[in-house]
Amino acid sequence: MAADKHSPDDRLTESQRAAVDSLTQAPQYAGRSKLYVFAKLPMRQKATYFREHFLIPCIAAVIVIALCTFVIVRFVSPRERPALYAAVVDSTLPLGESTKLQEQYTKTLGKDVVIDDYFDTKKDGLSKLQTMISSEQIDVVIAPPQVFRELAGYGYFTNLKSTLPADEYGDLHAYVEDFHGFDDSALSDDVYDSGTGKGKAEPYGLRLDDAKRLHDFATDDAALIGVVANTKQTDNAQRFIEYLYR
Repeated sequence: MAADKHSPDDRLTESQRAAVDSLTQAPQYAGRSKLYVFAKLPMRQKATYFREHFLIPCIAAVIVIALCTFVIVRFVSPRERPALYAAVVDSTLPLGESTKLQEQYTKTLGKDVVIDDYFDTKKDGLSKLQTMISSEQIDVVIAPPQVFRELAGYGYFTNLKSTLPADEYGDLHAYVEDFHGFDDSALSDDVYDSGTGKGKAEPYGLRLDDAKRLHDFATDDAALIGVVANTKQTDNAQRFIEYLYR
């Protein structure tokens, strides 16, 4: 029997041969960028190509840009600082009472006030307080005597005699208490040496025993108030102290 001398292509229809030719040809846009391909595609194919190749990267880029813009805006235009920031240490005010005092004094002052009682020295309260004081976020501190003594020793408070107006200091002189501050002028090379509590005793604290307004919210436990040394809002700190003793 004679062998069939026809090639396999002779047995294909025209449409089948066209399909084979199409598969064996190099892709039309081989080696071209996606943007180039997108630009050359017919309009009816652009939407599908965009969804498949560009949609997710575009969404990711928009999110990144939005986050960067938010961070830049917050950095360039930080939130306005409250007129007074009072740190209440170790539950000097019972739970919820600091919020009541904050609301009342905000109404009296007519400006934003923060009375923050989330400073527990048995946890991370001391480090939080030190960080906020160093960044000039706190104006006054209310604390129990032992904690207040420690803070005064770090040099965190200003001398009330020079900070309060003379008449206000005179009215409150009976409540003034002296504490040793910070003095590193005579430090040795001893790794354990420190100027904490080595400064001369100065009037850094006011006992709040008879601060009438405070005792609308506080217990009878002993506490003191001091003005933070690096506050830029001394006037508001003075007003707050005067308010507590009215």
